[in-house]
Amino acid sequence: MPLRSFVFRYSSRVSLLFLLSILLEPAFGASVRVTTYNILNFPDALGYERLDELRTVMTYVAPDVVVVQEMISNEGASLFLDSVMHYVNSTYTHAPFHNGPDTDNALFYRADRINYLGATYYTTTNRDIAEYRLTMSGVPTDIYLFSVHFKASQGLSNEQIRLQEATILRERLDALPTGSNFIVAGDFNIYYSDEPAFQMLTDSLPNISGRLIDPLHLTGNWHENSNYASAHTQSTRVDQLPDGGATGGLDDRFDMILCSAAVIDTTGLHMIDNSYTICGNDGAHFNLSINYGYNSAVPPEVADALYWASDHLPISVDLDAEIGSSVSEQEVMIWPNPLQTSADVILPWHEDFLKAKITMTNILGQRVYEEETQNPAGIRLSRGDLPVGVYFLHIIIETTYSRYQYRTRLAIIK
Repeated sequence: MPLRSFVFRYSSRVSLLFLLSILLEPAFGASVRVTTYNILNFPDALGYERLDELRTVMTYVAPDVVVVQEMISNEGASLFLDSVMHYVNSTYTHAPFHNGPDTDNALFYRADRINYLGATYYTTTNRDIAEYRLTMSGVPTDIYLFSVHFKASQGLSNEQIRLQEATILRERLDALPTGSNFIVAGDFNIYYSDEPAFQMLTDSLPNISGRLIDPLHLTGNWHENSNYASAHTQSTRVDQLPDGGATGGLDDRFDMILCSAAVIDTTGLHMIDNSYTICGNDGAHFNLSINYGYNSAVPPEVADALYWASDHLPISVDLDAEIGSSVSEQEVMIWPNPLQTSADVILPWHEDFLKAKITMTNILGQRVYEEETQNPAGIRLSRGDLPVGVYFLHIIIETTYSRYQYRTRLAIIK
């Protein structure tokens, strides 16, 4: 899946970016932007001096919900809210700050678009893992958003600590209900796809429903490898700056957003195709500072802001769902369920019915069956060569005046 870049075709002043973001912002539908950003020991590492740059970055990214890593204190969270996020939009608020060992995670969200349901924190030998439970306004489906900051640096002992952290996280993901919408975002400090921590998170065993999927599907050694230049997120600068951030230019894929199969799936609540964005990475700054020469992904002032704001780049994905549509497991009937050879899918009645599209996905989010019908009663579903397992049916019903969406589960047995 290619990386999407934000391309700004002309030069403008920083003062215009904020104005344009307000004037040109589209009316809110069901789509929301989820962002992760390691903000470099904020506010201790010259945080007050970096406020202007952080404002420019956040204004440009325009997230609806953002998790940050390396937040130092409750005072820092309040400062970031008041002096950065409120500069972008006055509706932002933040989850209660959790002070764990070392640096911490923090959640900021637009209260007019996101409903915050609560948080849970999981202790590791290094830093706590944050779990935030959210819903999008108008969409009843829960989203579990995790923010992580795994152990840094190379070496077997550090890899082992990251594996321990990943194991704690995976145990939690495996315990979530099958088909849950969960996203894990943050600074993983992982150097290559075969590292045990990454394999722990993305392996289908022991419970396939807790498996994380990399939307970019990148395998190999990401560290110091120009073949992965478009995926690198650290460091934004070559030389040492007074804030103490990492140096060396862009050469590591530490920051990632990984998703459950339900989020990767293209029906229901889902990640929009090609929305995975590493802000400022144009693929042409391997081992260079983000603002060196010409950056084709962002305006010059944004590239400069990314350089000074942090040694990491922010990453975003966009989620979408049908607002106002009906999402129900009770109104679609499947008989028999579990299925052995065939079953009837009975659709809920809608006046002025035009057509229905029925899509079946497996637990990995892969589409295994699709049919469109003009029969308002439903369809006869034959098993064919589908293996034993749990599947998800996604039904979109179109009527003369509206569109309705349903989702339900189907089991196939011997």
